[in-house]
Amino acid sequence: MPILALIFMGSCSSDEDFYYQDTARVRLVGPEVWTVGSDSLTFSFVSYAAEITQQVMPVDVQIMGNAVNHDRIANIIVDPALTTASASQFNVPATVLIPADSTHAFLPVTLHRDASLQSNSVRLRIIVAESSDFAVGVNEENHLTFIWNDKLAKPSNWNDLKEFFGVYSDGKYRFMLENATPGTTFNIETMSWALLMSYKIKFQNALRLYNDAHPGQPLTDENGNLVTFD
Repeated sequence: MPILALIFMGSCSSDEDFYYQDTARVRLVGPEVWTVGSDSLTFSFVSYAAEITQQVMPVDVQIMGNAVNHDRIANIIVDPALTTASASQFNVPATVLIPADSTHAFLPVTLHRDASLQSNSVRLRIIVAESSDFAVGVNEENHLTFIWNDKLAKPSNWNDLKEFFGVYSDGKYRFMLENATPGTTFNIETMSWALLMSYKIKFQNALRLYNDAHPGQPLTDENGNLVTFD
């Protein structure tokens, strides 16, 4: 199960002094790569192998105020009005413990993968709720929204990729993504001819292994056509 790396940001910056007024509060900071300038994160399972069925999103729960010499609890709730994901599609701990002498803690938000995500995106919104230790932080930073799916989209540059991978189909493209390095976009502007050819050979070998493991049932796409990389 992959866990995304998170760059933690300091809990007390100069702009927080404006918000902090002697009452201990907490705020939510999502993985920085997705949340710069936004309160939402968008994620797709499409470039991950089929056996990857969940993704942990690391949320930094940060204190707006000072560390203390005892443990404290922050409460987290799901906003049902702005959540479209079913309960089986995510897991969010209801509380997070801020250790003594610490200014933040990790909240693991787990997004689950299922077949419905291949045609629909779902949304989860979490909010800080008041606890005996913390008041709710400023509105701009007391919530995070996660949007995720497993949908394929034909690359706009497939006419260029056709030389290497042949006729497009969703089934073929999903097989490519499952056997490529996660996050590969097959951008012909940034990938050399040699690299694209190496991927073609890699997919041919992967397809051969798949077909050998499924005698009489070679890989086909959504149209019933054999998947090939000739």
